[in-house]
Amino acid sequence: FTGNPSLNWMSSDIKEIQKGQSVLGYDFGVNLDYYIAQNKQYSISTGIFITNAGGHLEFNTQEQFRFADEYLEPSTKVKYYLRYIEVPALIKMKTSQFHRTTFWGQFGLSGMVNIGAKGTSNDEVLDKTNISDEVNMFNLALNVGLGFEFDLGGNNAFTTGLVFKNGFLDVTSNADIADKTIMNSLVLKLGIVF
Repeated sequence: FTGNPSLNWMSSDIKEIQKGQSVLGYDFGVNLDYYIAQNKQYSISTGIFITNAGGHLEFNTQEQFRFADEYLEPSTKVKYYLRYIEVPALIKMKTSQFHRTTFWGQFGLSGMVNIGAKGTSNDEVLDKTNISDEVNMFNLALNVGLGFEFDLGGNNAFTTGLVFKNGFLDVTSNADIADKTIMNSLVLKLGIVF
């Protein structure tokens, strides 16, 4: 079982949309390691998580633009609150145990399906308004991490590490603005293994 705080940010590929502040998020769920070697040093890691993430974007457009059935002025800042069901597909590698500590590294992909999207704008036109029409249903991210497990006795261990998720797909879908906005996350992984 894991519960992981995260730092999240969004960035666009056009200069009219500027990256804003990072936002704090979290995810929680169940992780499964399926060992593919007898020494338990290599595994396929997956699971299912509820991921809460998002970011700030500043829209420096030349004129008003339509967003979530409202018209926003140029230079409006929007904070995205996004919720996903996330299923990673990772290769995980572990070292041998040293003084009850095992180090691990992982890499692979995280597939995500959006199950909630809200937005707040600095001009108060949006106030945790449903913005599902402005967010794409699917996201995919590269998932790379390093960390360690501390043996608690028996089959139990405490695990922690840092995981970076680099988004591949456009998370936004505004019909008035043609851009690609990706979401990145830096996650502090915390969990109990049993």
